[in-house]
Amino acid sequence: MRLRCSICGNWDWLVREDWFECSHCRLLVRDVSEVSAVADEIVARLGSGLVDLQRDPAEHWMLDPAGLRNAAWRFGFEVGPVAIAQGDVRFPPDYRPAQAHSSPATTVPHAIGLGIMARPADANDIVEIATHYRTAFARIVVLLDGTAHEAGEIAARVPWIEVAHHPLSGDFAGQRNRLQDAMQTRWVLQIDSDERPDTALLDALGWLVAAADRDGLRSLGLPRRNLVDGVQSASYPDIQYRLNRSDIRFSGRVHERPVVPFVESSLALAGALEHRLDGERVRERTRIYEAMSAGAGRPEDEALLLAPFDPIAVR
Repeated sequence: MRLRCSICGNWDWLVREDWFECSHCRLLVRDVSEVSAVADEIVARLGSGLVDLQRDPAEHWMLDPAGLRNAAWRFGFEVGPVAIAQGDVRFPPDYRPAQAHSSPATTVPHAIGLGIMARPADANDIVEIATHYRTAFARIVVLLDGTAHEAGEIAARVPWIEVAHHPLSGDFAGQRNRLQDAMQTRWVLQIDSDERPDTALLDALGWLVAAADRDGLRSLGLPRRNLVDGVQSASYPDIQYRLNRSDIRFSGRVHERPVVPFVESSLALAGALEHRLDGERVRERTRIYEAMSAGAGRPEDEALLLAPFDPIAVR
């Protein structure tokens, strides 16, 4: 049994001197078995308006500046450094106890574009997404792995969005880069046709990108909640770096990732993408990915996707 982090839900712990470190959100704990009690302590400190782990360290846990930002965003708080020299990274991943002012985040307007990678067979999903999120984003663009005629048919059903087309050709990074170029917005949320941003993420988008701009961030990793045959799977948080500045490039034909310096990226745990799958498609995807690139099938991912979610641990 591997206990999940009470901040991000990850179950992978690294040994770092006298600590166990969450490999996702940077939470450090003395004893992983005590991790469930940590979240309440962190929220209480964030709610006080000042977190100073240098002068007032916690007994059982620690967060460095980058880790504190991860936790703050997860629990709906914005944070600002207590002191910073001009040109310094505002929340460095430096393993020093964090110091920051905190305040509850509030929903603010934004000008983010929504980009959707899709196939002609996804036409009904595209119409649903375009209709449901029509006023939620500054611009909606679909990049269709199809023909001009197929793109035109979809565009006729949802004329308020742009539908471009280009063959995927087995290169997910290349397709995402084309979509980035088509967006014409500073920030882009990219989704696939079987993904939806949940309400919490929609409400947080404005303050997340405003905070990212203040902190010099260009790429944000979002949790993805995988629903297989309608049931949440054990594959969580399944971080996807999908909220990016439009100048970010992706790399990797399969399991693509943004090319960005580590200090210009961060987790953004406020809300999640919901990913709707069926069990047979999960099994098929493993075979397809392996055929596209050796090792990309990741049978361990399939096993997690087909196992039910347990909020406490991966068993």
